Formats: sequence, structure tokens, C-alpha cells
Amino acid sequence: MQNFNSNDLKFTYSPLHNAIGEVNSGELFTVETEDCFTGKFRDSENFSSETLAWVLENLDGVTGPIAVRGAKVGDVVAITLHEIEITTPGSVALSPCDDPSPSDWWSQWYGCKSFQIKNGFLHFSKEIKIPVSPLIGCIATAPDRETVLSKMQGPYGGNMDCTEMRAGSTTLLPIAVPGAMIYFGDAKAIMGDGEIVQAPEIGTKITVSVELRPKPKAMNCPRVESKETLTTVVSDTTLDRAIGKAFAELLSWIEDDYDISRVDAALLLAMIAKTGVCQTANALHTGKCSVKRSALFGLRLSEPTLKT
Repeated sequence: MQNFNSNDLKFTYSPLHNAIGEVNSGELFTVETEDCFTGKFRDSENFSSETLAWVLENLDGVTGPIAVRGAKVGDVVAITLHEIEITTPGSVALSPCDDPSPSDWWSQWYGCKSFQIKNGFLHFSKEIKIPVSPLIGCIATAPDRETVLSKMQGPYGGNMDCTEMRAGSTTLLPIAVPGAMIYFGDAKAIMGDGEIVQAPEIGTKITVSVELRPKPKAMNCPRVESKETLTTVVSDTTLDRAIGKAFAELLSWIEDDYDISRVDAALLLAMIAKTGVCQTANALHTGKCSVKRSALFGLRLSEPTLKT
């Protein structure tokens, strides 16, 4: 099995990067990721103005890009996370969180600490142990005409911090350059919705496979599939716009995949869909909209459209 290590982190998503390796559709492989601080904040003694300045300039280093053999522009790559192994303690930067605006708490960092993770639990204190539920915060394909910081997000994926992107899920991303060129990083041991205050950042070794698929005609944003749910993920300048667009994207998904009119699909989702917050910590806020597959059991799948 191929393994891709984190020795050559990238801090951008770019069509100019050379691939660190290549995989086949359906191949199982592993990827090692660093935490978003590149390990600089695992030791509280290491916190200094110089270290902080470096971290702020180099947030969210990602492993990649990994090319997918045969990936063609205009299709999508379905990225399945089979297993997420936590390989480091959970590190956080500390803030007094006393500014009137929580969005400014991120600029108040004064120190760092790490939490032990053992036997599936994060040891918050002597009294409190929290079950971990690791997610991969950054999953991306290379954009076609621009280079963007890895801490950013958009139609190509990126720093979405979506809690649905955990083991057992499949993330669908557009292919904008030959080979797709996929990146992974910024994993969390566990995270509450919104990432108002930083979650414990971890290094991981993830087991992954990819599948090439035709691009659904209505797909304009990342999608996440699991056995239980279908989820759309959208980033925009405001959270209400992101969540509204995520609902619209899910509506188009259901309209295309099931034998139901758009009007009826909208009414149905208004009753059963769940909107949520992925993160509000970045310049673009990320929202999501999900529906349980079980709620769609009464609908018939649409007949596939034959290509001419």
C-alpha cells in the first residue's frame, strides 16, 4: 500500500505544484498529515512571539498534491476516508476570549497547550474525558487558474472544517486540472459546530481511496456522502448566504437524483433537512445542509441520463 508522508507540506492549493505521487481509482492508500500548527504548539514552552508569527504565516500545512491516474477536467473525484488514526496529542492555542467580538478572540493568542489522547478519549482534565471523533478539516483539489492559501476554502474544497468529513464518509470535489491533485490536512480530534474557539488540532494517518465519477450537472459545491446522510457544503462571505446556498445545492441534488419535482423536493427538504455551521473562523464562512437517507426511502431514484 502506498503511503504519502508529511515531509513536504504545502501551504497553498495550486495548479503549479508537482504531484508527490499518483494513485489509481479504487486503490487504497495512506496519507500522513500534520496539525495546523506544523507541530509548533505541542509544547507550551515553545510558544513565543517568533513561533506565533511563523504559525500565523503558515497555518494549515497540507499533504499533497496526490494525482489520480485518469482524472479528467470536468469530472469529480470521490474521496473516501476509511480510517483516521490520531498520531499526536491535541494541540490548541490559548486566548482569554474576553474581546466583545468572538471573531477577535483568534487574535488574542497568548500561549498553547496539548491534551493527551488515549484509548479513544481526549483527556481534558483529571475529571473529564471526551470521546474523540476525528475529522479532516482540509480536503481539496487543485483550482485551475489561481493559487490560494491552504487555510482558505471554495468550490475546490479546502479548509471547510465540516464534521461530516470523518471516517466512513465520501467527499465529492470537482476536477479542475488533469490528475485532480488532492490535498489533506488540518485534522481535529473533535470539534463543535462553528469552531468559535479552536478545537484540538492533531496529526493523523488516514486510509483513503478515490473513485472517478461524471460530474452531476447540478453540482456547484462540495458534497459529502455517508451511509446515513447526504450533505452539501458551501463557503460564502456571510453565514446566512452559505447556509442558504447549501440548501439550494441539496435541493438540486435531490431533484436530479430522485423522481420528484423541484417544488415537491423543496417542500420536503423544508420539513426534514438540517442546516448547520461548519466554521465561522475564516474570511469566508462555511455552512452545510444535510438530509437523512432514510427520509428519502419513499422516493424512487431517477433513471440515469444516457450520454449521446
